[in-house]
Amino acid sequence: MKQGTHIFRILMIVLFAGVLAYFGVYLWNALTVGSDTATVYTYTASEAVETSGYFFRDETLLSQSADMAQPLCAEGERVGTGDVVARIYQSSEGFEIQQQLEEAMATRDSLYYIRSRVGSLSDSAALDDQIVGAFTALRGKVASGDLSQLDQSTGTLKSLIFRRDYSYNSTDTLDQQIEEAEAEVSRLTARASYAYTSVPAPASGLFSATVDGYEGVLTLNVLEDLTPARLASLAGRQNDTSQRRIGKIITNNGWYFACNVSAQNTRKLYKGAQVTLRFADAARDFPAKVLTVSAEQEGLVTIVFFSESYAAQVANLRHQNAEIITGTATGFRVPKRAVRVAEDGTLGIYRVAGAQAEWIDITILWEDEDYYLIAQTVPTDEEGNRLEQSAFQRATALREGDTVIVKGEALYDGKVVTD
Repeated sequence: MKQGTHIFRILMIVLFAGVLAYFGVYLWNALTVGSDTATVYTYTASEAVETSGYFFRDETLLSQSADMAQPLCAEGERVGTGDVVARIYQSSEGFEIQQQLEEAMATRDSLYYIRSRVGSLSDSAALDDQIVGAFTALRGKVASGDLSQLDQSTGTLKSLIFRRDYSYNSTDTLDQQIEEAEAEVSRLTARASYAYTSVPAPASGLFSATVDGYEGVLTLNVLEDLTPARLASLAGRQNDTSQRRIGKIITNNGWYFACNVSAQNTRKLYKGAQVTLRFADAARDFPAKVLTVSAEQEGLVTIVFFSESYAAQVANLRHQNAEIITGTATGFRVPKRAVRVAEDGTLGIYRVAGAQAEWIDITILWEDEDYYLIAQTVPTDEEGNRLEQSAFQRATALREGDTVIVKGEALYDGKVVTD
């Protein structure tokens, strides 16, 4: 064998080994990048101040309660002057008679409804839809904790089911049942007319069955020049509630909430500021504005909030632990370690697209101890105007459910990665 041929074979072997080593290192880096990943999801963060305070109202108490008193209005229901808001029964027998009368009247009305639509298949289908709708509405109220009109909602559902059960009866049978129902209503009406005394509303406003002893104490006229010491003093002046009342009428428009806050936390709580209040015993957030801010007193200031929204939902609240939400941000939540800085200073993340790492420019919306809220940066021209995106760019934009790389070595756009 010639010496040149031998040397050539050696060079080929060395070259081949080098190529194998190169691809081996490449594959090793790709397959052992040690990437930890996280799932992107939408999240709302809030900046809040925790406090406790009291609702202030102008309220008119109703007459003294009896052993058998029945409110006729839901909590927070608006009533007019003279509207009947409650009944006082002379005995338990009178209460039972009234309950029987109401059930008999509901039966009679349902029978009349069915009689007017006998044989209508389309109406039967509509009735089924109404039953489903009433059940869904009732379920939603229970799930949200709104039980203010539970009796009315359950009564509506029962009435619809009753109508459905009788929808296939013959005309003759329905006529006979209507006559019997009318007779029963007449009999019970005569007996019920002496069973109770009606309680009218002394003023227009919102009805509340909750009487806590602060009526006449935490009123609107004391809100002016309210100080931290004054608020603490008023909180200790609760009246005796041993004499029970049927309820009260809240006569002011909107609602007022006053609380003491550390003076260090009032940077965004200036007069006229729009905030969101979150109360411990309410199932929703409430928009409000800062009405007044007192002078500082021993490191505290008194803030009075006002709102005209959802007054019925706070009608039975008085002392409440609360959060004053002064700012919020909504974006994609990612761990802090997922955010990287490019050589030109651009912030971004690596998203897993198929089996590759894909660089996405981002803007940080919110920072917390261990996460960022981010948004994908929208391209702009030299003047800062947003550039119109193509259908492909919109379709491939960062979205909830995407996977981002939290930990990875030697990452670059297009690098093959595995979990």
